[in-house]
Amino acid sequence: VDLGYFKNTSTTHASNVIGLVEGTDKNDEYVLITSHYDHVGKRSDGTIYYGADDDGSGTTGILELAEAFAKAKAAGKGPRRTIVFMTVSGEEKGLWGSEYYANHPVFPLEKTTVDLNIDMIGRIGEEYLKDKDSASYVYVIGDDKLSSDLTPITDDINKKYTKMKLDRKYNDPNDKNRFYYRSDHYNFAEKGIPVIFYFNGVHADYHKPTDTPDKINYPLMAKRGQLVFY
Repeated sequence: VDLGYFKNTSTTHASNVIGLVEGTDKNDEYVLITSHYDHVGKRSDGTIYYGADDDGSGTTGILELAEAFAKAKAAGKGPRRTIVFMTVSGEEKGLWGSEYYANHPVFPLEKTTVDLNIDMIGRIGEEYLKDKDSASYVYVIGDDKLSSDLTPITDDINKKYTKMKLDRKYNDPNDKNRFYYRSDHYNFAEKGIPVIFYFNGVHADYHKPTDTPDKINYPLMAKRGQLVFY
């Protein structure tokens, strides 16, 4: 066999974007809220992959959460811990942005209490299209893996405020989709930081040019964002 090939390597740069709302008596402890702002991009034939749900929903959700916490602090009801809002890049290439942060943290990982990761909260997933809870559910992934506190906190908050169906089917270690390993929270879990991954499930437009803003279920997206806020 005579094999010949040419190898081209291109280097580009992308940023993780960070904003924070400083805490009060526990301001040296950090709550990370993350989402990825990259998507598949634009093809050479001009086809645009809009990524409205994946992860425009999480990215705009981060902005709404940051605004809500800033208003709460201005009203004298800010968080005790410092909240770090971070949108990362390179998720679709292999969780690159969150991996970089986890290995080069801006704030000490030993002082980081949790990562709440939002990746796709704007649609109804294919498993819920005909379900009675289609307008009020979210997949909660990873809350039981590294903490005994996150599950009861989540359940209590949901019971008090958002009253959604919290579906934990993907916490099953035998889940063939392996969603627990497939978004940015995992790089923090690997460092021993408790995580929650909020997710609506895949749908017909997943990773297709048809994942557009007109298909977002905005009331449902807002409700999921409120769960993260509370």
